[in-house]
Amino acid sequence: MNITIQGTNLELTPELRTYVEEKLQDCRPAFGNMKLDPVRVDVELERTTNHHRKDETLYRAEANVSVPGRLIRVEETSPDLQQAIVKMKETLFREVRTWREKQIDRKRQGAREAKALFNNREED
Repeated sequence: MNITIQGTNLELTPELRTYVEEKLQDCRPAFGNMKLDPVRVDVELERTTNHHRKDETLYRAEANVSVPGRLIRVEETSPDLQQAIVKMKETLFREVRTWREKQIDRKRQGAREAKALFNNREED
């Protein structure tokens, strides 16, 4: 899994990079036994202001995951940067798991169709 981290309006410290990488490693089980070489993760962390309250700072954590055949995009905001990262990780885990389950279901459906076709040929 190739991880790229970018910061907008905030300084990316080595501790922050390590924190994001650790949280993204928690998503590995969602991929199952899939090879992670073709998977690319682009993370953007941003400090922004709430439009209605200029004095309130919000943090945005966005992740774009390129998996074979699909781009999974997740974005979360929070007044705390670490909380935004954790929320992003949880949403990303759910999205990747859903994508992976659909991939497995498609393989099983193809196998069912092949089996039915094979059984129909034997009956003739």
